[in-house]
Amino acid sequence: MAASKSTNTYNRQNWEDADFPILCQTCLGDNPYIRMTKEKYGKECKICTRPFTVFRWCPGAKMRFKKCEVCQTCAKLKNVCQTCMLDLEYGLPIQVRDAALKIKDDLPKSDVNRE
Repeated sequence: MAASKSTNTYNRQNWEDADFPILCQTCLGDNPYIRMTKEKYGKECKICTRPFTVFRWCPGAKMRFKKCEVCQTCAKLKNVCQTCMLDLEYGLPIQVRDAALKIKDDLPKSDVNRE
């Protein structure tokens, strides 16, 4: 028995499909003409474990390729770079920023609330 199209795509409606990543200036690099590859649903987010669009690029000459590690939803909620996980405003690690500004983590913990 084949599954209907609506039931097959139910879980995918909460998956992320983006056109450009959320990055800090350091991860983006100096070259204004970078070539970026895009892989839809290529990886699982390190925070919320949902599939997301993975971007991969080389920020400059003689540098390693970089890629996204978290989804855009988590990056927007925490205001961090998708690659290095540093704060976009202050350039600090998330734990240091949250401790200094006394920010409480309000991300959903259970599977029900993630969707």
